[in-house]
Amino acid sequence: MVASAFEGFHGKVVQRGDETYEQCVYQYAWSSLINKGPIEPEAIIYAKDDNDVITAINYANNNNVAVAVRTGGHQYSGASSTSGRNIQLDLSSTFTDFHWDNADHSQATLGISTDLGRFQTELGKHGRFLPMGVCRQVHMGGHLQTGGYGQLIRSFGLLSDYVQKVRIITADGQARWVERGRAQDKDLLYAILGGSPGNFGVITTVTLKVLRDEDYPESRGFRALFLYSEATLKRLLDVMVDMDETPDTPGDYDYSLSMMTAVPAEGRPAVIVAFSHWANLEGRNQPYNPGFFEKILKAGGTPMPYLGTFLDGTTHTTMSELSSHFLLPVARVFPFPYRKHTNLSNSNAATLRESNWTQWVSARVEDLEKVPSNGCYIGAQFLYSGGTHSRFIRNAKDGVTSLSWRDSSFMTTLSVSFDNTESADAEKTAEAWVKTNDSEGVGHVGAKFCAQDRRILWGSYDLDLPAAREFYFDQEPEKYDRVSAIKKLYDPNHVFTANKFCVGPLPARILNPDSTPGGKYVFSEAMQSADRRANDVARLALALA
Repeated sequence: MVASAFEGFHGKVVQRGDETYEQCVYQYAWSSLINKGPIEPEAIIYAKDDNDVITAINYANNNNVAVAVRTGGHQYSGASSTSGRNIQLDLSSTFTDFHWDNADHSQATLGISTDLGRFQTELGKHGRFLPMGVCRQVHMGGHLQTGGYGQLIRSFGLLSDYVQKVRIITADGQARWVERGRAQDKDLLYAILGGSPGNFGVITTVTLKVLRDEDYPESRGFRALFLYSEATLKRLLDVMVDMDETPDTPGDYDYSLSMMTAVPAEGRPAVIVAFSHWANLEGRNQPYNPGFFEKILKAGGTPMPYLGTFLDGTTHTTMSELSSHFLLPVARVFPFPYRKHTNLSNSNAATLRESNWTQWVSARVEDLEKVPSNGCYIGAQFLYSGGTHSRFIRNAKDGVTSLSWRDSSFMTTLSVSFDNTESADAEKTAEAWVKTNDSEGVGHVGAKFCAQDRRILWGSYDLDLPAAREFYFDQEPEKYDRVSAIKKLYDPNHVFTANKFCVGPLPARILNPDSTPGGKYVFSEAMQSADRRANDVARLALALA
């Protein structure tokens, strides 16, 4: 048995067939997979420390199996899990240390098991902040390795841009620090930050350069909730496209929208949440123009507070406080199976106007929203990242990371959850909606959003990365080939190739995996319980009331 093979292993081991297996195997993607096979490891190993991680790696080397690493288990397609005889290494509470490296709190070192909610709290205590995502239950390990996308993307770039060094345990069982600017570490750091998470070893610790409120003393924010209508969504998106009218739009401005569908049974209307800020990048004497926030207000109509807060930019709000506003209060909005596709676009304002993108995507949302009995629930996000002053674009020029598509100006996530108990055709309706979004929106000349199909590692839907590599890696084939060569150097026996969402040639055990119980997924009581613990929909409903 797997558990008996780990002499000296101090963490909990849960094997397939154990009473608590379904609760322990749970991660965000589980309820989206009708065929649960991709998320059925032989065992889940809860590592307590470095020694446990090394023991798991040695077990994999000795038994010709692979290790899948999860820190928070939030990967939407299940790529942080595995199946067959392979094992799941759970680091959700293994590396949780946090400390400041200097007296002015401008650099911090923390364990990758730290979730974004705690990280934001620690930063905020000292008036510090960084760009990062919005899901507070996401942990640093996977988030860092896939970029750390968030609402500060344009004014400050990605979280990965602030990595100074990373501690990793590689497939030889050795722990090492990989540092920015050190010649011998250049390739491994490049691969870790964007090459595909968990493919190169087990990240334990990261050191980050941190941003200070006092350097942006007049920053201001916008945060408001508007009742959804197709016309309102289009007007708010038109404001976003207008930002790209000139490449010289100041880098201080970020702007993003989130649309959440109506839930009649809970009395929740469909809403649009608008986030924006002016970062005051030039400091105290920089003049502020309220015109941009006024455009958002005019487009949205009557504003309401979102989660108890309304901001319109009339007064100063620190960047650390604004950053805290982005974090969602729940793990997931809808506890149903879902299809979630995220795409980037390098289209400019003229191209999007020519394709009538804002009208098209607003109509796509309305296509589902207008039928409240279809059992489908939309979550859509839109974000602007473009212009010559965008740090998302400018920060990429140093070539430190392998993150792709950083010449993009827009990002969209179109997600639909479906409840087959509410409508027998819910899944079929959702699949058709997604298929039309993809076929009309991306991947060909004349596409509404982007002529290329540009995907990102954390937000899309494939399970076979080599087959889909052209969608995830730019500079094809040079970047993918470089990352694959680094993989071969540090993991020659494919210890960290635990599924097909990995770079480099896939070994036979992944191409032809051992059969596992698998089968049609049924929402067991144990799994429903795990889902309820991970998410509290009632809190969001109460906050929006």
